[in-house]
Amino acid sequence: MRSLALTIACGLLAAPAWAQTGGESPAARAAAAEARLEAAYKKEFAFLDAEKAALNRRLGEVRRAADGEAARARAELERMQRRLVALTVEADQLGETLIELERQADVAGEGLDALDGLVQQMARSFEGHVDWPPAALAVTAPQAPTGSKTGPDTQQNSPPVAPGDAGGADQAPVKGTDAENADPTPAGAAEAAAATVERYAALLADGFERAGPLMQRQGAVRVEPGAFFTADGRQVSGSLVRVGGIAVYGVGDGAGAPAGALTPAGGGRFKLDPPRGEATARALAAGAPPPTADVFLYESAAENYEPPQAKTPLQVIEAGGAIAWVIVGLGGLGLLLIVLRALLLVLARSPAGLVDRVAPLVKAGRHAEAADTCAAARGSGARVLSAIARHLKADREDLERVFAERMLAEENRIDRFGSALLVIAAVAPLLGLLGTVTGMISTFDVITEFGTGNPKLLSGGISEALITTELGLIVAIPTLLVGNLLNGWAGGLKSAVEQSALRLVNIARVGEEERPSGGRRTPVEAADTVPGSAPDDAAPVPA
Repeated sequence: MRSLALTIACGLLAAPAWAQTGGESPAARAAAAEARLEAAYKKEFAFLDAEKAALNRRLGEVRRAADGEAARARAELERMQRRLVALTVEADQLGETLIELERQADVAGEGLDALDGLVQQMARSFEGHVDWPPAALAVTAPQAPTGSKTGPDTQQNSPPVAPGDAGGADQAPVKGTDAENADPTPAGAAEAAAATVERYAALLADGFERAGPLMQRQGAVRVEPGAFFTADGRQVSGSLVRVGGIAVYGVGDGAGAPAGALTPAGGGRFKLDPPRGEATARALAAGAPPPTADVFLYESAAENYEPPQAKTPLQVIEAGGAIAWVIVGLGGLGLLLIVLRALLLVLARSPAGLVDRVAPLVKAGRHAEAADTCAAARGSGARVLSAIARHLKADREDLERVFAERMLAEENRIDRFGSALLVIAAVAPLLGLLGTVTGMISTFDVITEFGTGNPKLLSGGISEALITTELGLIVAIPTLLVGNLLNGWAGGLKSAVEQSALRLVNIARVGEEERPSGGRRTPVEAADTVPGSAPDDAAPVPA
């Protein structure tokens, strides 16, 4: 576009000259125009070449500036990366230091908890004997260091409370450890913890100093006037024989007055419940300690002592609820079935002796008399042998039918109640598990309504859960063991009946067939003569 505009401009410039040389030839005019155009092109080319050189210089300057900026940026990036690495390493080191400080803070907190527990135990030991701790040495809990672990499970260092004080209201706090005056920085917290440890040390030193005379005084047996209560609630005046601070005997005034080892009745009072140790109490009151003593040791006289009450079986079952009664009923049924099954097996009897009695009759061919003898006897084996004895002259198939029919009837009698016992043994633990589930449901219902503050409210559901499981196992285990033993007994009895029947048939076959020489044949040889039998047959009839 720029070249076209230049050509048009040259043409316009050449037009007046051409008009002035109107008399020139076309060739001359063309040459003149070409010369002017070439001059214009050269001028424009020179201009453009100058512009190109200027632009190249400018481009070089821009590139040099960009390279410089890039180099500075790379240098800055490398510096920042080195700074980042250094900060990362420093952060890791600070994190490790923080973890170590937290661990030390936890250890220090545990140490303070141990000191506080020792002081609290000492305060309980002094209760009722020494007004301790003194208000001047009372310790308040230091503020936890910043960043230390706190939460519901973190034990706080509760200040020791003197006996009779309500939450240590009269205690003097340690300077710098109150929440309103505490320094929130770690250094301030460390100083507060150190001050608290010093106060604990002073408090413990004071406690041990007081403990020596108290232990010496409490370690002796001393008699002092006092009163105690009998098991029926009657107050008796007399003497109290104190054995240190762990046992007390009471001896009433007058002949025949009650005496014995006393148990705490709460509030520092004592009672003679249950009565025991009368001889020991009177000997100690008379100043003649016996070589052995019946003594009741207690930790604190502030709480009432109730002797443990043993539960009766009926109370245990009632605590298990309705399912416990079902399990007990099932156990009673199982016991009844065990007795009936054992009685049936005893009456069934083994027929081994009966075969010896009827063997001579069978050998002599007196089968009717043998059948009558078996029928006169009692038991399943006798009834099976009686039925076989009446058909000893029949062929093998008839004997098999008679034996199978009679044995089937006797098996029903022998196996009676066996399956029922196994069912009871299997159902009893399931009922116990059902009682466990219902008991836990009741427990969770109580927790939902009343919370977990009162354990007595939870004991009902827990007792039901555990007692039903216990009763289920108590019923299932013996029933399963005895049921299997009775099943083994029944199996042995059925085997004895089958063997006796086999023996009777063999005796009959051997007694009827004789060798030509007049000798008797063996039972195996006799079995060879029975149609369809083989020498190695275990029995002539199926079980």
